[in-house]
Amino acid sequence: MSTNSRQYWSASETKALLNIWADKNVQQQMEGACRNEEVIQFMVEELAKLGIQRTTTQVREKLKKMRHLYKTVKVDGRKNFPFFDLMDRVLGRRGGAEGQLGTSETPKCIDAPLAQPGDKSYTTESSGPSAFRRGNHRVRSEAHKRRADSDTTKEFLSAMTECHRQWLEKEQEQRREDWEREAQLRREEMQQELALRREEAEREERLRREEMEARSKDSELLASCFMQIAKLISKDPAAL
Repeated sequence: MSTNSRQYWSASETKALLNIWADKNVQQQMEGACRNEEVIQFMVEELAKLGIQRTTTQVREKLKKMRHLYKTVKVDGRKNFPFFDLMDRVLGRRGGAEGQLGTSETPKCIDAPLAQPGDKSYTTESSGPSAFRRGNHRVRSEAHKRRADSDTTKEFLSAMTECHRQWLEKEQEQRREDWEREAQLRREEMQQELALRREEAEREERLRREEMEARSKDSELLASCFMQIAKLISKDPAAL
């Protein structure tokens, strides 16, 4: 065994591996599969998504070791193995520790015929690597759908943000137009009021001049009358 395959596994990393291994879809793909390299590769990819970088050799050797530990605990009757319950849920119902871990050193089904309809191990959706590819495709399709939904949500939020921004700009523009319109109306009202005041002042000035001219004419007429009377008196004083 190479040093690379003996890389240290923490308890959380081991639990993550066993959770992936115990998945119902993974177990279905491993049942009856002679060459489970695709299943192991799938586990490697799922671990990578969790930030755990391992090779197929490391995963295979770790699963082999976990099977041996489970078998030992199962035979001795001791339940202090921290992952016993998790592994027993999968292997216990199969009658012991020889359940499928995908780590058989010498697969016994290399020359075995494919399962046929009617066999207990036969299913229409899980039989060999091709079925695993379909299962893996479904998993990736669901992940792609989730990413698509996330992208749709982001696009919706982006569109809403853009609409809100445009609405704010429109609102500000409308307020600016209203302010300019009100300012223009105030300027026009002030100009009209000034014009009215000028006209009123001019009218009053014209009336005063007309009044002064009328008084001047009256004074001239009165003075003319006095002059005529004076002339008459000077000519004939007895006329008085």
